[in-house]
Amino acid sequence: MGAAITGPAPRRATFSLRHGRLLLRAAALSVCAVALWSFVVAPLLGHFTGRFEDFSAYTAAARDMAAGHSPYASFDGSVSVVMTGFDYPPFAAVLVRPLALLGDHAAMVLWLWVSLACTIAGALIVARTALPESWPRTDIALLAALAFAPATYNYWHGQMNPVIFLLLALAFRSWVRGRELSCGVLLGLAAGVKLAPAVLVIVLLRRHWWRGAAAMVATGVASVGAAALVIGVGGVRTFLDTVLPALTRETGWIYNQSLGGLLSRATDTSVLSVGGGSALLHIFVLAGAAVLLGVAAWSVRPGARPAAERGAEFGLGVSAMLLAGSIAWYPHFTHALIPLAAGAGLVAARGWRVERRLGLALVGVVAVFGLVVPMVLAGIDMQTLQSAHGSALWWPFLQLFSLPCAAVLLLLATQARSLRTIDRWTSSA
Repeated sequence: MGAAITGPAPRRATFSLRHGRLLLRAAALSVCAVALWSFVVAPLLGHFTGRFEDFSAYTAAARDMAAGHSPYASFDGSVSVVMTGFDYPPFAAVLVRPLALLGDHAAMVLWLWVSLACTIAGALIVARTALPESWPRTDIALLAALAFAPATYNYWHGQMNPVIFLLLALAFRSWVRGRELSCGVLLGLAAGVKLAPAVLVIVLLRRHWWRGAAAMVATGVASVGAAALVIGVGGVRTFLDTVLPALTRETGWIYNQSLGGLLSRATDTSVLSVGGGSALLHIFVLAGAAVLLGVAAWSVRPGARPAAERGAEFGLGVSAMLLAGSIAWYPHFTHALIPLAAGAGLVAARGWRVERRLGLALVGVVAVFGLVVPMVLAGIDMQTLQSAHGSALWWPFLQLFSLPCAAVLLLLATQARSLRTIDRWTSSA
C-alpha cells in the first residue's frame, strides 16, 4: 500500500509541471514575437494598424499648448457619453506637452513604445513583488503585458493607462516592502496624472502611514503647481470648472465598468446618449463608492503583516479605486493586473484548499476580461445596440456588459473576506 502511494505518482506530477512551464514559456515567446512585429517593427515601416484615436487628443492638447492655448480647448463633454478632447488633470498636460516637438508619425511611434515599455516594466514589477520566486514570474508578466486584453487595448488606441499602471506598480512594491515615503510620492504622481489613484490615500491612513499620506498630498499639490506654471492658472481653472464636472457624471456606456456604469445600465441611464441623470442614482453611486472604499480601508491592518497579505491589501485598494469612480473604461482595467497578481500570491501563500474561493474569483476575472469581453462583447457594435434598443430584450441584453464590473466586485468581496479571515485566525491564536 505504501509502495502504491510513493511509486510513480511524483514523477508524473513533475513531468506535468515541467511541461506546463515549457508551454508557458512557448506562449510567452510567441506573444513577444507578435508584439515585436506589431508594436515595434510595423510602426517603423508605416504598417501599424492601430486606430490611436485616444492619442489624438494628447497631440491636439500638446499642439494647442504650443500655440499658447489651453490643453482643454478642444474638450467637449456634451457631444456623447464618452466625451471628446483632452480630459486628464493639468499635470498630465505637462507630460504630453513635448509631443508638439515631433511630427505625427514620430510622436505616435514614441508614445506606442513608451506605452509598451511601461506596461512590461509594470507587469514585471508586480509579478516579482506578488508571486513566489519558484513561479515563472517573467513568463507570467510578459503574458499579462502582451496578452491581457485591457492592457493590449492601450497599444492599439494610444491611451495613457500604461504610464499610470507603472506608477501604481512601483507604489505596490513600496507598499509591500514597507517604504512609506516612496509609496506616498508615487501615488501622488499617479493622482496627478489621473484623479482615480487619489482615493488610495485611505489605505495609507488606515495603515497609519501619516508621512506617506502627507507625501502623497504634497506631491499631488506640487503637480498642480507645476502644471499651473506650464499651462497657466486659467487652464487649471478650466479643468476644475468644465472638465471635472463632466468626468463625475454617471454614464451607462457599455465600456464603463465602474459601479456607476453598472448602476446606470441597471436603470438604463445615459447608455446611448448623454442623459440628464438622476439625483437618486447619483446618491446610490456615491453610497456604493463609499462602501467599496470603506471595505478597502477595513481590510488594511496597521503593523507587521506578511508580504502576501500586504500585497492583497493594496490589490484590494486598486480594485476599489477602479470601481468607485464614475468612469472606468475597459482599458483602465490594465491596473487589475495588480489585484490579480496579489490575489494569486495570497493563494500561493495560504494554499488552494484554504483560498479556493479567492482562486476561483481570480479565474473568473481573467476569463471575463481575457475571453468573454474580446471574443463576445467587443464584437457588438453600435448598430447592434441601437437595433436592440426599445425591444423586450434590451434590458437583459444591456446587463451583459456589466459582467466585467461584476467579476471585479466579486474579487474585491472575496479578497476582503480572505484578509479579515486571516485577522480572525491571528486574533484567536
